[in-house]
Amino acid sequence: MKKIWAILLFTGCCMLTPVALLAQVLHPDVSDVIEFMDGDRIVGKVKKIQRGELTLDPDKLEDLVTIKLRNIKSITARRKLYLIESIANKKYYGILESGREPGWVKIIQAKDTTELFIEDLDNIENLDNNFLKRLDGTASLGFSYSRSSNIGRINESHNMTYSTRHWLFLTSGDLMYTMDSEFKGIEKADLAVQAYIEFWRKWFAVSSVQFQRSTELGLSARLQLAEGAGPILIKNRRNDLRVASGISIQREFSTDSIQTDRTVSTEIPLFVNYYLYKLGTPELTLQATNSVFFSLSQGGRWRTDQNITLYWKIVTHLNLNVQFYFDFDSQPPNVTAQKTDFGTVFSIGYSW
Repeated sequence: MKKIWAILLFTGCCMLTPVALLAQVLHPDVSDVIEFMDGDRIVGKVKKIQRGELTLDPDKLEDLVTIKLRNIKSITARRKLYLIESIANKKYYGILESGREPGWVKIIQAKDTTELFIEDLDNIENLDNNFLKRLDGTASLGFSYSRSSNIGRINESHNMTYSTRHWLFLTSGDLMYTMDSEFKGIEKADLAVQAYIEFWRKWFAVSSVQFQRSTELGLSARLQLAEGAGPILIKNRRNDLRVASGISIQREFSTDSIQTDRTVSTEIPLFVNYYLYKLGTPELTLQATNSVFFSLSQGGRWRTDQNITLYWKIVTHLNLNVQFYFDFDSQPPNVTAQKTDFGTVFSIGYSW
């Protein structure tokens, strides 16, 4: 029995040793250092690397600093562990040190060390032990009012992500609250929580739980669970295109007071998500999410949800957003309801 415990203890020590050694080289109280090609240096906290740019929170300045990767000679970031992704879609978990020559970086991991060209760094996720510091996202709010029709609307939307070594968790939502002489309440809502993972370099899988409401389409509420997988067709610093399909299960509640709900039904979903990034001035991001559902329970029924949002970064943390949505249901829950709903939403957003 003692031999068994000794073997287990030795095995556990062997597994923990690389992680422990990596933890020993962390310097949480030492600022990160960015050295430029001309020899100048700036110290602070590396916030992220995305689409060919590094964002730094400098020690002696109040505003964030954005630096092109092509202008960086070396990076030293040893305050915490990072999830690092290259443009070849390879992922690493470790800290950053100066590379073997200018323009290179050394990634020190638990079991090995890798050197990369700095311009080949595609993304860095902050794996801070503090839960709140791992959250990234944006929230926006808009309001519109027409005196002629006496209709007022409050629009809210948000996107938030939380990263781990292997998984990405997302929550997103759109909410439209309407006030007029005949109706006061939530006219349209779309709230989702997703768990996302990439594998085989160019494939991904996603699980989602979603709540929807659209009084225009006769939908009081829809609860939906979906599982899907698919390929990453395009992924570079300007474009990201992904397609997935799988199976979804849902239950709907109609706005019709007589037939309020339907039985549980199944559908085959098709998800197409596209991002277009434009850096520089102005800094723009175009996000297009398109979902088509083909019913397996109701013959001939199909529906689609489409959202196209343009984000314009005005100043640090502040965005101007324009969203266009289009929803269609060939057989809405309420037979007297419209089959099509579309609109445009303007809002101001805050990102962190």
